[in-house]
Amino acid sequence: MPTTTVRSRTAPQDSPDRTPRWPTRHFHGIGYVLAILLVGANMPTALYGVYRADFGFSPVTQTVIFAVYAAALVPALFLFGPLSDRVGRRPVLVTALVVGLAGAGVLAVADATAWLVVGRILQGVSVGACSAAGAAALLDHVPARDTVRAARAASASTAAGAALGPLLAGAVAEYLPHSTVLPYVFFAAALIPGIVALAALPKPTVSVRREQTGRTRRRLVEVPRLPREIRAVFVLATLPAAIAWATVGLFQSVVPSWIAELLGVSNLLVGAAAAALVMGCSVLSQLSMRGVDPLVAQRIGLGVMFAGTVGLLVVDRIPSLPLLFVVTVTVGIGHGWAFAGGMQRVSAAVAVRAPESSGAVLAAFFTVTYIGLGVPAIAAGLLVTYQGTAAAVAEFAAAAAVLCLIALVSNTVRRSEPTGSATE
Repeated sequence: MPTTTVRSRTAPQDSPDRTPRWPTRHFHGIGYVLAILLVGANMPTALYGVYRADFGFSPVTQTVIFAVYAAALVPALFLFGPLSDRVGRRPVLVTALVVGLAGAGVLAVADATAWLVVGRILQGVSVGACSAAGAAALLDHVPARDTVRAARAASASTAAGAALGPLLAGAVAEYLPHSTVLPYVFFAAALIPGIVALAALPKPTVSVRREQTGRTRRRLVEVPRLPREIRAVFVLATLPAAIAWATVGLFQSVVPSWIAELLGVSNLLVGAAAAALVMGCSVLSQLSMRGVDPLVAQRIGLGVMFAGTVGLLVVDRIPSLPLLFVVTVTVGIGHGWAFAGGMQRVSAAVAVRAPESSGAVLAAFFTVTYIGLGVPAIAAGLLVTYQGTAAAVAEFAAAAAVLCLIALVSNTVRRSEPTGSATE
């Protein structure tokens, strides 16, 4: 069988021992990089109380610090998502890692509010660079071209980073010395496996590079554009994902301090645990989605989130820690299904209908979802400042419930869209 012998020597990716092992290692390595950069970017969530006590800034200033993070993240998505289609995923991911490390370093040595602003800007650029490029790299390297698996890994890595960041930072800050330094030292150490993973990534072949750049030869950097053939799927899939992140934004900005008021405690880990719990439940719910149609998953997620936001209104009227726990879990589950379902729908559409624009399209997807996270969180911070925590939670929960219903109605009619792997 000479033909078989030649294939095993000239195309090692087809050999039995390398096919499952090396592509899988690259795939998981990219997922790790995406998750760990999100961990670092979400660490300040648990430390704002310490910074506020040390530097004496107001809640409005804290909202501004969050705003500059979002303001840096969105342009970075516009820049680095399409750029990764031109120059490759690895250079962009390496840039994200370096900038994320620089942001952590600035926050670790910060001795004034201005340095917090600089550090958060750098972290916003890092997350913007890694989000679209990382999701596109997962699509590039997923074994068997399984777009569902790639989309699930991208959404779960993002949610896991958002969950672990505040939890780890809160635990370190509460129980170890140097509360605003050690969390970032641990983050820097955790980047080492990510460096190894990126160094091990294979370079794209000439044919892949031509496919990625075939329609964008004239400009190196351009604003993400949606191919006409996927616009309807994109809009319907992205709206629920953005609403899901907007609802979670409430738990990352306002609910931690609300819980502290209900319990009358100042333990940093308690507030961080709320943000971690909602994202942890999101990750677990995403892992349970195997075999579920993404459109059905988004419908279920929107319904569950609607129940969770109504539950917040009940807790606002009748304060109850057990009920708040149930509401947090409910919102986390709904977020996981709505966000992951949207990621799977968009990833399947772009893999089948516009593979050469995967970085640009995923940049647009993350841009909308991060705007969904950032703008409401900033608005909630301002509402807390001028109306109080209870009023902010009630108004935000009511608005989120209405948006969930609108998105649910918009997605009640099944549209023709590709599902499953790109090979189908």
